[in-house]
Amino acid sequence: MFFARVLSEQLDTHVDLRGSKQREDVVVLVQAALGVTGGERVLIDVVQVMEGTSAATELEQLVLSLSTEALPPRLPGPLTPRDMDSAIGLLDAAETGLPLGRLRDELAADLQVELPTGLSARQLFAYATELNVQPDGVPPAVLLLDRAAELTRVPGWSHALVTWAEGWAERNGLLAQLEQRRARRAEATPDPTIPRCLVVAVEPARDGSGDIVVRTWLNAVPGHWHPQPVDPEVTRLDDLAAAVERALKQTMRLSAAHDTPPGGSGSSAPPYVEFLLPYDLLNFDVAGLTVRTGDGNPLPLGLKYGVHLRSLERMRADDFLVRAQWKARWHTLQTEGITVHGWRAADAQDVGRWQAALAAEPSCTAAVLDAPDSGAATEALKAAVAEGIGLAVWDRRGEFPEERREVVAAVFAAVQQPARLPGVIHELRRRAELDSAGPQLVSRHLAFLWDDPNRLVDVHTTADHGSGPPGRTDTADSEETPV
Repeated sequence: MFFARVLSEQLDTHVDLRGSKQREDVVVLVQAALGVTGGERVLIDVVQVMEGTSAATELEQLVLSLSTEALPPRLPGPLTPRDMDSAIGLLDAAETGLPLGRLRDELAADLQVELPTGLSARQLFAYATELNVQPDGVPPAVLLLDRAAELTRVPGWSHALVTWAEGWAERNGLLAQLEQRRARRAEATPDPTIPRCLVVAVEPARDGSGDIVVRTWLNAVPGHWHPQPVDPEVTRLDDLAAAVERALKQTMRLSAAHDTPPGGSGSSAPPYVEFLLPYDLLNFDVAGLTVRTGDGNPLPLGLKYGVHLRSLERMRADDFLVRAQWKARWHTLQTEGITVHGWRAADAQDVGRWQAALAAEPSCTAAVLDAPDSGAATEALKAAVAEGIGLAVWDRRGEFPEERREVVAAVFAAVQQPARLPGVIHELRRRAELDSAGPQLVSRHLAFLWDDPNRLVDVHTTADHGSGPPGRTDTADSEETPV
């Protein structure tokens, strides 16, 4: 399936495999390549990336023996065959000391492109050689060697990799550009507010079928925002827990490849699980979804993971004013702390006035609401989102009585740094799950909207799960938080 995804990207077409019979899948892959002009060469190049030069050469000879026309030649690249052989030799020798997941992530951040996961150093190098040179003239493959020099745990190999990168850059008149890139990297620091997390977008198909489309993204390395899309699936709301369980298993499998430096941020903490939901699902108890580990009993998601809500409509919005207000209030939240714009039952008589009061107070950074049950409280939540509020809480059971609001007020007052709030909410939920009186505790029923405008994912404009190839999500509009 992974091979099919890479081939799809290179051919710019969808390759759909059944995944049940390998022989049939191979036929589909070959037919897809033959159906595109120059596809034979693309197929051979992908085989080289995934399986190595020997397999690619064998396939090329087979294609030549069956074709009456010559294959299109490989376009000459900035690296000579000798450059490539020496680089591959170095990467092969240094691979045991390289955190391959981090190497892939750092290179993807440098290039601002999606890169396949799970590749060896040699395969990642081969993939990088197929990419266009950067605007400053430095090829991605050279950046890969330079990044590997920074990340390797073996000083001797670090020196050899640096020497290779500098030697190539000097011979090609690009040493100054390479050094400028190094200087920019040295000035960058990870953003501690960016977590390792799984983002789960849930959207009803709204075609009368009762289906929901579930799309997921994984941000594997804390400190940097570079979410990777995972193949979407169509299911029912009653089966959402099973879909989340599958996504979590895939998340943990992929995360295992993303080595975190010893003592690094988030090296052992479980990822956050953030649900990107439309308004009519924001009161759904996603923290209470049960997931199973191994042969154990299903347990509530909120017991192990910090579970947050995010607004699907706002993530999708292309209104500049909405985005600007969202970023402004979030910046105020992070720099000046939590200031609540409250909601009372009497406000239901005039939601417009409540919104106007919020709009007039840009210092307000949070909202405490009643449950959005399709009534006035839902309109208040929509108003808060429109005015840029990224932090909101409510009691999912309905009206939020004053004595329960005082619990939330005490939590807000105790948190000096807003970035710590997700962890505090998670701890309150965990204690409530373990407490015999948990069902009566407000923290068991607390909905927590934590919607960071600097951590975007690209969502489709419709929930039409029949349009476009599964798993190919364009993240060109995703924003990486400056670090």
